[in-house]
Amino acid sequence: MLQIVQACRRHLPKRTVSISLSVSSFSLLVGALMTLGTSQPVRAQAASPLPPEMMKTTVQQVSDSLAKYVARSSCSDIGKLIKMLPTEGSSPALDPNSIIGAVMLSIKNSPDLQSIIASRVGPPLISKAVECNMIPPELIMQVMSR
Repeated sequence: MLQIVQACRRHLPKRTVSISLSVSSFSLLVGALMTLGTSQPVRAQAASPLPPEMMKTTVQQVSDSLAKYVARSSCSDIGKLIKMLPTEGSSPALDPNSIIGAVMLSIKNSPDLQSIIASRVGPPLISKAVECNMIPPELIMQVMSR
């Protein structure tokens, strides 16, 4: 996150950048990253607020933090997190003028960045879902019958 702030100050010197995450905004970021990591890639390209290598490093760091958060969370915490995920049509529009919004839009438009999230967050999330019995047997049977 510090890299984002430094890059923003360098590229946007007239803006004041303050990044602090409360528990609720961290949960929102987690939900958005999980949603973006599993959604279909959008092909339209938007300008990234960070240079490509810095964006990749930032997404890797956030994904690693998210993976650690998921791995050490309780089943109750994961259940709450899943309930916070936006459903189709209920996802708030991202503000491309905010740093987080611009980063999220860059992720949404980049299959490579989405792959980073999926490869780092996916395994602990699936493990936690199995550990917490969040995959109903009916779903397994339905998938197997296809």
